[in-house]
Amino acid sequence: MKPQDPSDFAGPSDRSENSERTALPPPAPASPPPAAPAPPPAAAAVAAPAVPFAPSSDIDGASPADRPTPVVALPAPPPARSPAPAPALLDDIDLEDLLAEPPARPSALHRRDSIPAARRDSTPARRDSIPAARRDYVPTPPSGTVLRIPSPGARSEIVTVVESRPAPAPSSAPPGGLAASLARLGIAVLETDAAGRIVRMNEAAERLTQRTLADAPFTADDLLHIGDPPSRPDAADASLEEPDDATAWLLRPAADPLAIRHVVVPREGAPGSLLLLREAQAGAVYAPTIARRARYDPLTGLFNRRGISEQIDRAVQSSRQSVRDTAEERRHALCYIDLDRFSLVNSTCGHDAGDDLLQWVATRLSEAMDGNDDAARIAGDEFAILLPDHDARDAERKAREIQRRLGEFRFAWGHKTFLIETSLGLFPFGGDPEDADAVLASAAHACRVAKKNGGARIQIYLDDDDQMAQSRRSMEWVAGIQHHLAEGKLQLYAQPIQPIRARKDAAPGHFEILMRVIDEAGRPTSPVGIIQAAENGRVMDSIDRFIVRKAFQTIGALSRRAMRRLELFSVNLSAISLGREGLLDYIVEQLERSAVPPGKVCFEITETAALNNLDEVRWLIQELGAMGCRFAIDDFGSGHASYGYIERLPVDYVKIDGMFVRDMMTNALHRAIVESVNRIATTLGIKTIAECVETEDAAEVLAGMGVHYGQGWYYARPAPIGEICKSLDAD
Repeated sequence: MKPQDPSDFAGPSDRSENSERTALPPPAPASPPPAAPAPPPAAAAVAAPAVPFAPSSDIDGASPADRPTPVVALPAPPPARSPAPAPALLDDIDLEDLLAEPPARPSALHRRDSIPAARRDSTPARRDSIPAARRDYVPTPPSGTVLRIPSPGARSEIVTVVESRPAPAPSSAPPGGLAASLARLGIAVLETDAAGRIVRMNEAAERLTQRTLADAPFTADDLLHIGDPPSRPDAADASLEEPDDATAWLLRPAADPLAIRHVVVPREGAPGSLLLLREAQAGAVYAPTIARRARYDPLTGLFNRRGISEQIDRAVQSSRQSVRDTAEERRHALCYIDLDRFSLVNSTCGHDAGDDLLQWVATRLSEAMDGNDDAARIAGDEFAILLPDHDARDAERKAREIQRRLGEFRFAWGHKTFLIETSLGLFPFGGDPEDADAVLASAAHACRVAKKNGGARIQIYLDDDDQMAQSRRSMEWVAGIQHHLAEGKLQLYAQPIQPIRARKDAAPGHFEILMRVIDEAGRPTSPVGIIQAAENGRVMDSIDRFIVRKAFQTIGALSRRAMRRLELFSVNLSAISLGREGLLDYIVEQLERSAVPPGKVCFEITETAALNNLDEVRWLIQELGAMGCRFAIDDFGSGHASYGYIERLPVDYVKIDGMFVRDMMTNALHRAIVESVNRIATTLGIKTIAECVETEDAAEVLAGMGVHYGQGWYYARPAPIGEICKSLDAD
C-alpha cells in the first residue's frame, strides 16, 4: 500500500459531538453578572423571595445558624481546547471533492438528552446560538451567588453559597480553519516535528488514534503500519480484512488496527511533515449526499444542468424506443426561461434579494408542473422545464401558463416592488437530437431570440425555421471564432468608393475593407449573421482586430507605385471594440509594424456606436487624428439625435445610410432625408458618401444634390482585397 493523493479523500465514517465542537469557534469570554450580596446565614431563607416555598430548618436536625454552610461543587467547565491552526501548506491541497458536501448539523432537540435534568428547564429556546463548547457544562456562578437546589424527596431547598471558579482563558489559536473543516468530515490532521514526534492534532485525529497529546510522546511510526494486515494472536481468525482502498493500518492502544487511507505532506520552510488520514471506505457514508449534490441546485432544490440533462437524455431515448416499438414517435418539449429584469433586483436590492426571487420562481415553477414534468435551474436566472409527452401545441399552451403565473406576481423587497417578466424559448423534440446538450442549446437559443426581440415573449424553435437555423449556425460559428480565424474562414474583401460622377468600373483609389465568411464548400457568404452573433456574444472586437491586422499587413506590402495611387482605405470599428481597453495601443502597434502611412487610413464608426461611446470616440479621433488618420460616421441617419451630435465629432466623412439611398427614386421622404443629411454635412465642412448606389439615375440625382462620393454596385461589386490591390499596380 502507498499514501494516496489528498484529492482522493472523502467524507467521514462517523459524526461525533467532539468533531462538531471543533468546527465551531470557542465562546467569547463572558462578563460575569454582578454578584448578589451574600445574606447572613440566619437570614438565608429570607433572601429567596422568588422561591415558592421557604427552605426548612429541620432537614438534619440543626438550625441554619448552627449548620455549616454546605458548598456544592458543580462540574467545572472543561478547559478550552484550542484547535490546531491549519498550516499554510494545507491551503495548497486540492480538497474540493472532500469539502463539497458538509454534513448537516444535529438539531438542538437531539442535544437535550445530554443536558443534565436540572438544566433542561433553563435551556435557552435558541440553543443553536450557543457555541458548542458551552453547551455541555453549567457555568460556575460568581462568588456569593445563592443557589436553591431542590432536596430529593422533600418540598424544600438547600440554600448554598458557591465559590466562583475562574473562566477559561480565551483560545489564542485561530478558531476553525481548514483543520477544523477536515475534522468535521472525519479527516485526521497530525503535525510532526523533525524527529517524527506528533506535536499537534485535531479532534478527528484524537478520535481515530484514541490518543491525545497529553499521553506519552508518540511518533508517526507508532501509529502507522504499512504493508500486510497486522496479525491478531488473541483472535480465532488472526487475519484482518483489508479494504480495497486502504493504504495503511492505524495502530490503536485499546482497539483493533483500523484500515485507513493516508497521505504524508512535507512542510516547506519548516521541519517535520503533515499527516492526513481517514478511515478506509468512509466515502461510502457520503455517497448518496454527494450524488444528490451533483444533480440538484442547492439554492432552489431543483435539478441543476447535469440533473436535467439526464432527464432529457432519457426522453430522447424513449422517443427512439417508441419508434422501434410502435412506429410512432413520442414528442417532448423543453421550455427555457430567462428572467428579464433579474439584474435590476440584484443591483438595487442586493444578492440576498436576488436569491429570494430565484427561490420564489422555483416554487412557482414547481406549482405549475404536472406529475411527469421536471424543472431545473440552469445558471443564474435561467431555468428550464422538461415537458414529456407534449407536442408543440400543448407545450406552447403550458409555456404561456407558466409565463402568466410568473407575471401575476409582484416581487417586493423593502420599499421596492418589481414586475417579473420572462422570456421563454420552446424547443419541441423527439428522437432526432444527438444528446441533451443539443436540446438545451436549441431551447436556449430560442430564449435569446425572444429576449433580443424585446423580451416578455415566447419564441418557438422549429426545425423548418430557416431564419432560426441560420441564427443558430452563426452562434456556433462565433463560439469557435478563434479556430475559424486561424483556419482562414474569414477573408478580406474590398469595395471601391468613387467620386459621385466617376465612370463605372473606374480604377479604385479609395475603398472600404469588408469581410466574407467561407462556408464548408469554400464559397464566400454574407457575414451579416456572424456579425450579429458576434455582437450578441460580445466577441466582435476579436473580428475587428483580426481585420485591422490583416488589412494593415496587406496594404503595407503594396509596391511604392500602388501606395502612391492609393488615396484612402477604410476599416470598420464596432461599438464593442470602442469600449475595450487597449484599442488605441493596438492600432498604433499595427501601424508601426506594417509601416502603413496613417494618412492612408480611415476608420468607420457607426452612428449608434459613436453615440453610445461618445467620450471614447472623441478621444480616439483626437489621438489618431493627430497622427494623420481620418474618420467617417457610418450609416448616418438610421440612429437617434444624429443632427445634434454630428457637430461634436470632428469626422472627415459622413456616409448616408443605404436604406434611404436605395429607394429615394420612389420614396419622397427618403429623398428628403438624403438631401437634409448632405446639406447639414456640407454646412459643417464634412464630405458625404452615399451608400448602396445601384443605378446611373441614382448617381445623377445624388450628384445634383452635391453628394461627394458614391459606393455601391453601380461602381463595383465587392472583390477579394488582393484583386483590388493588383488594380492599383496595373497600367
